[in-house]
Amino acid sequence: MSRPLHRPLDALRRLRVTMFAGASGRVLTTVAFGWLLVLGVRLVIPTLLPRISAEFGLGHTVGGSLFTLLLVVAALMQFPGGVLADRAGGRAVLFLGLLFTGLGVLLMTVAPLFVAFVVGVGLFGLGTGLYGTPRVTVLSTIFPERDGTAIGITSAAGNVGTAVLPVVATAVAVAFGWRNGFAFALPLFVATTAAVWVVVPADLERSGGERTVRGDGRLVLRAMRDSTVVRATVVMMVVFFVYQGFTAFLPTYYVEVKSLSEDVAATLYGAFFAGGILAQVAFGNLGDRYPPHRLIPLLVGVSGGLILLLPFTDDVASLAVLSVLSSAQLGFWPIAFSYTIGTLPEEVRSSGLGLLRTVYLLVGSLGSVAVGVLADAGHFDGAFLFLGGCMFLAVLWSLGLPALAARPNS
Repeated sequence: MSRPLHRPLDALRRLRVTMFAGASGRVLTTVAFGWLLVLGVRLVIPTLLPRISAEFGLGHTVGGSLFTLLLVVAALMQFPGGVLADRAGGRAVLFLGLLFTGLGVLLMTVAPLFVAFVVGVGLFGLGTGLYGTPRVTVLSTIFPERDGTAIGITSAAGNVGTAVLPVVATAVAVAFGWRNGFAFALPLFVATTAAVWVVVPADLERSGGERTVRGDGRLVLRAMRDSTVVRATVVMMVVFFVYQGFTAFLPTYYVEVKSLSEDVAATLYGAFFAGGILAQVAFGNLGDRYPPHRLIPLLVGVSGGLILLLPFTDDVASLAVLSVLSSAQLGFWPIAFSYTIGTLPEEVRSSGLGLLRTVYLLVGSLGSVAVGVLADAGHFDGAFLFLGGCMFLAVLWSLGLPALAARPNS
């Protein structure tokens, strides 16, 4: 077991040297910045929704359905993106993902009619779905011994995007109109799309030999029947279900049940995502140093316990602490991705992960619906108790995860 790191600055310096140096470091930086753009601009849409609705005369139902459309398209594209990555290589799919998201942003910026804006949202969702799977498997290939850390850094970059870009977009929209709240990101998409093509190796993840779609499909389905894959997928499904319900209603819960002002509720909500930046890097690193099948139940259990404390906590200081600590659930994902990739056959690693992501994203997205139903029935506290209980069921299920054999260096 590795000795504890007593000097944080030295640890950060070593992380910089080992993870960001050389060609592999350029890949990590580029892929991470692409994820920052994709996730950050995705949350620009709900941020600017009141102004968009006013422009096109939309009601709340139609306006809210735009974000649902984006998420559904993104979820459905995970598996095709993985299949393409296995057959054409990760670079090509990352490039296409950023190209489509950039085209979606361009169309949302200039859309003269609402139908054109909807097409732009759809294109953005398509690109998001394409980018999501290979950004994980490319890093796992580049950093076979430290993929948890690399994925954690990329996930943290996405959280930086969700924290920063909506704020920037709002300031730009107030000063120059909502369309420019999207337009400011266009040069960043162009530069990052070009960088992916230049920096990421062309043949990364591409499998050799004669391949057929039917043959790949059989391999993926065979992998999906593996008991370890099934168990890991169920855990991810439950955790994402909880995450969706938790994040969709946390600010509303603070305002309606805890009687906080909207400003304070928004600040505590931001603290959750800010804590997630550190959690994803820290726990991703732990996943490389300690057995992930042991860390997953521990992390899920701690996250569930923190959620269960919310209904019994009322003062602002304690709620602030819980908001930050609850971000531990975001640290689950780098470890889970690293572990799950290790359960999949190498020749269909991208397509297999893509299918798993499609399943857990679609099913897990129902978490916000479940919390909404309970809240409308007058059981807002009960909704969070329900989410915490789901996490403890996931703990029991995850205790059966086996250790994985070490992967060879690529």
